[in-house]
Amino acid sequence: MKKITLLVFSMLVSVFTIAQNQEKELLEIYYFHRTERCATCNSIEEGINSTLEKYKKEINKGEIAFKSLNYEVDLENQIIKSYEIESPTLLFIYNKKGKKEFVDLTEEAFSYALSNPSKFRKVLKEKINEFFR
Repeated sequence: MKKITLLVFSMLVSVFTIAQNQEKELLEIYYFHRTERCATCNSIEEGINSTLEKYKKEINKGEIAFKSLNYEVDLENQIIKSYEIESPTLLFIYNKKGKKEFVDLTEEAFSYALSNPSKFRKVLKEKINEFFR
């Protein structure tokens, strides 16, 4: 009887943990780039990293994740396939209240990252803060 109770308890803990992870709110930031990168491409990633310095607490808590992926090399990556990435792209994927939605910031990234980095970082902060509202 003790073994059955322990087994049932451990199964309930596993189910609860899985449910909790599925409901976890997470902002995923993906920057998809080519193998050969121009000055603008590099400044986009620099702007993202610079902005995320102010969100270390949220990153450490697992509320924000950033990945830079080479879409020419990582052809089998599921996220690249899911969003049909074929050119440099900056996506914010909001995982909130059991729903996923994405915001494409590619235009803003290429418009401001090199020519007006402070405006680019401001756009990033606004979108990050929007997630936490």
